[in-house]
Amino acid sequence: MIDSVKSMRGSKKMIPTIQLNNGQKIPQEGFGTFQITDFETCKTAVLNALNAGYRLIDTAQVYRNERAVGAALQETTVPRADIFVTTKVWLPFFGDKITAQSVDNSLQRLGLDYLDLVLLHEPYGDYYGAYRDLEKLVAAGKVKSIGVSNFDAGQLLDLSHQMKITPAVNQIELNLYQQQTALRKFQNERGIVTEAWAPLGETSGAILQEPAVLQIAERYHKTSAQVLLRYLVQLGAVIIPKAAQFQHMQANLEIWDFNLTPKEMNQLANLNKNNWLSPNRHSLCATQHYMDLIDEGLDY
Repeated sequence: MIDSVKSMRGSKKMIPTIQLNNGQKIPQEGFGTFQITDFETCKTAVLNALNAGYRLIDTAQVYRNERAVGAALQETTVPRADIFVTTKVWLPFFGDKITAQSVDNSLQRLGLDYLDLVLLHEPYGDYYGAYRDLEKLVAAGKVKSIGVSNFDAGQLLDLSHQMKITPAVNQIELNLYQQQTALRKFQNERGIVTEAWAPLGETSGAILQEPAVLQIAERYHKTSAQVLLRYLVQLGAVIIPKAAQFQHMQANLEIWDFNLTPKEMNQLANLNKNNWLSPNRHSLCATQHYMDLIDEGLDY
């Protein structure tokens, strides 16, 4: 459920929140830290994002930047209660007791005593044991909400049937060229929030130059990127665009002062190409790739 009136307290921008299936609220727009690995660069980016008005910060164990994110969280003047922090557990740390220990390690790197959301990063390995560990962390008060990333509808249905806590979020690849219509419908019906990684198709020139997108952007005096982000939030998704420069961070927040019409939404829906940026997780080749990642481990 979107709360279009209330925003995260202290935010400079009126970013709506969405109520998760456990009653917690998540900002509908956040700042993603994927591929920002340099410590000072990441710390500065997160501080800039918080200063711009972001209140959702997304990181992951495999990003290798939790310490830098944590340093920014310790330095900012924004109260901890006003910041929604997400991390994701990486594949080698899936399993009974292993996952809980890895989250404790993430908390230590981040300098926090609780996380707002923890996701299982991929649907491989012992994600049943991993998810049961997350349920225990919720009971212990170390994690407020739990969910998954890159799961398909069948995997979500199976996991939800086996576990006590239904995933609050599924973070998936979602953009104009990969709209995942059937999966979003499934999640909406079950109260699982869709969170979009790579919301700008990260970022192909073609997606920004679509004639329909350019026409809509001109109509509202917005950029193509702002139109693409607005489209996703009107679909009900949480978005976590990444930006290294402060002006781009600010620009990505300028999407809350206009609304796309039903006709415009339909125009953009028709541009779906079902194009994947990530590996097709239903292929044997992709499965082998993720098995190799499990065997590789993570020295972090």
